[in-house]
Amino acid sequence: MAKSCDSIVLCRGLPEQTLQEDNYLITLQSVGYKCYYLYTSRFEFDNSPNLKMCLQNAEYYSGLILTSQRAVEAIYNILKDDKISLSRWQKLPAYCVGPATASLAKNNLGLEFCLGSETGNTKDLAKVIISHKALITKPLLYPCSEIAHATIEQVLSKNSIDLKKLVAYRTVMRQSLEADFLNIVSTTPKIYVFFSPSTVDYFVSILKRHPNYIKNIKAVAIGPTTKQSLIQAKFEVYATAANPNPTSLLEAINNAGCNSNSDTMM
Repeated sequence: MAKSCDSIVLCRGLPEQTLQEDNYLITLQSVGYKCYYLYTSRFEFDNSPNLKMCLQNAEYYSGLILTSQRAVEAIYNILKDDKISLSRWQKLPAYCVGPATASLAKNNLGLEFCLGSETGNTKDLAKVIISHKALITKPLLYPCSEIAHATIEQVLSKNSIDLKKLVAYRTVMRQSLEADFLNIVSTTPKIYVFFSPSTVDYFVSILKRHPNYIKNIKAVAIGPTTKQSLIQAKFEVYATAANPNPTSLLEAINNAGCNSNSDTMM
């Protein structure tokens, strides 16, 4: 069970409007943690005409790469009234990072062949894609954000797998982030869970103006890519989830707490 003083701040972009986000709150609160959301960014869809042109020509692609729920939303916004074009993608594989993205792709787009939901980052997803190399005879369409890491492009290129990368949305820091942070932060240390590298970047920009609060932050990463961003930003990483889901996050936080308690007792 959580200690009574333990509070967790979930730092992420605006809600994805899926059950998955609520599950983080439900899972953590179920064992006694006090939880808060700190929304760090908002999203703006971009390049819709170019994405629409690609989506209306599914015959030129072997499938989709979906590394975020926002990419699924960008596709849905374009194809929700174009059932013919959407039906062509429903028969093609969609390589998805994490269960939440795969679930949204199935429910909102009706994609029948979502692969890679067990992966938690683009590096692991690339391995899944490579295992299907024999079936990939045309480029994969990769709608993503402007800050998407180049990992998947580099790995696939080395394995002679082509992709069509297209910026479909951009992340922008929320104007209220600093005020929201100051309302949450206190002299009592809290666990702050970071869900993406961009969240880390926005958070750091606020802390530069309030450096005294750094000591009150126990930084937790949702995966290895976010962990690396925290390390580069000079955070001491308290814990890292093995997979991007509520159960893994809870296990990572609890294990870190047990280890911390053991060190204190020694």
